[in-house]
Amino acid sequence: MVSDIPDQLISRLSDFINLKIGLYFPENRWKELKRSMNAVARDFAGKYDIADDPVSCAEWLLSSPATQEQLDILAKHLTIGETYFFRDKNLFQTLRQNILPELIAGCRETGKPLRIWSAGCCTGEEPYSIAILADQMMPERNITILATDLNTLFLRKAEQGIYTRWSFRDTPEWIIQKYFIRTDEKYFEISPYLKKMVRFSQLNLVDDIYPSVINSTHTMDIIFCRNVLMYFESDQRAEIIGRFFRSLSEKGWLIFSPSETPGVRHPGLHTVQFPNVTLYRKEVRGMGSEVSGQGTEESSHHLPRISHPAPLTPNPEPRIPNPEPVYETILAMADMGKSDEAERLCRTAVQGEKKLDPGYHYLLATIYQEQGRPKDSLKSLRHALYLDPDFVLAHFLLGNLMMLEGRSDESEKHLRNAASLLLAMKPEAVVAYSEGITAGRLLEIVQSMIQRIL
Repeated sequence: MVSDIPDQLISRLSDFINLKIGLYFPENRWKELKRSMNAVARDFAGKYDIADDPVSCAEWLLSSPATQEQLDILAKHLTIGETYFFRDKNLFQTLRQNILPELIAGCRETGKPLRIWSAGCCTGEEPYSIAILADQMMPERNITILATDLNTLFLRKAEQGIYTRWSFRDTPEWIIQKYFIRTDEKYFEISPYLKKMVRFSQLNLVDDIYPSVINSTHTMDIIFCRNVLMYFESDQRAEIIGRFFRSLSEKGWLIFSPSETPGVRHPGLHTVQFPNVTLYRKEVRGMGSEVSGQGTEESSHHLPRISHPAPLTPNPEPRIPNPEPVYETILAMADMGKSDEAERLCRTAVQGEKKLDPGYHYLLATIYQEQGRPKDSLKSLRHALYLDPDFVLAHFLLGNLMMLEGRSDESEKHLRNAASLLLAMKPEAVVAYSEGITAGRLLEIVQSMIQRIL
């Protein structure tokens, strides 16, 4: 049933939603928004002391600052949370036959991990499907799977990895038996070793750092973004596609849903047609536009490496042979996907002569985060801030982690600390340990995140 919300009120609500969570509801989608507000109102009435009618709910939302929990509830009802394992058999068949063999061979040759990003991962069925496929084709599991979503409620369910039969409606029974543990008559839990292959983080695609500070230091070999672009207006879609392009490695693949492919336009992306599947490949500088997807790259710009930061001092001392592990060695190990070795070296450093160096504690925190160990990451970040209370990126990363855990007050505290420190810097100054992010740009991101909490 479509709720009877006056057009003036629905217009204000549409602007509010676009500002707070980036979802776009123009006038031709107001009917859809009005219909969704029925469920939103019921959900809010069950949690807050308000009437359960959509008009009262909309007026209440617009009358006071929204918390992160309230924005999550909005996102839950305004986006499609419906997905299932191995959705689109043609796509996964194309990945198995045409895409992954070449990428896996390249990773085995270089020793670097295969890097895949599921953007808009919802409740986790897509990234776990990728993990299952990778396990079948890459037994050594030298792979990093990043999964992000706007909605932290979806992410919490994804991290639990527990599903009902409805999520397996197009999944062979042998896959369920091999990769899931039946917890009772109704629920199935993903195998622990597959769960460890996927790292979940909250990310709003309208933010312009991909991957974000808490996500990854590397460009991606494959980016999935299916059934997501439809939520954004045309200019936002173009910006998101451009940032995806910069997030891809050379020859990397970008995957959208079939309904979204007609709107994909970017001079650096080459369309590659497979049977019943259309994909996009990042063109490679100096080569022709063959069907392989190679072509002239539009830009040599890549993402700043943020999570594994560079040394704080602009002119570090010359390095001399020393049995103590050094920063560059740890970074090299992390870049090669050898996070366990990088962790061991970094822990040795912070337990030795680097125990008073906040940069090493921050580096250890990012390694823990990449390993899916948020509690250890929090501990190292707090140690870094104990040594240097003005460590901007430590406050920023803590703010992100607290937001993901639903601890809005602590998230806001750390983000405001980061904002205060950034305001004291020149806008064009590069933030220490960020490898290129300016204080002005990071401040815009921090302020946007604070607004989403309020």
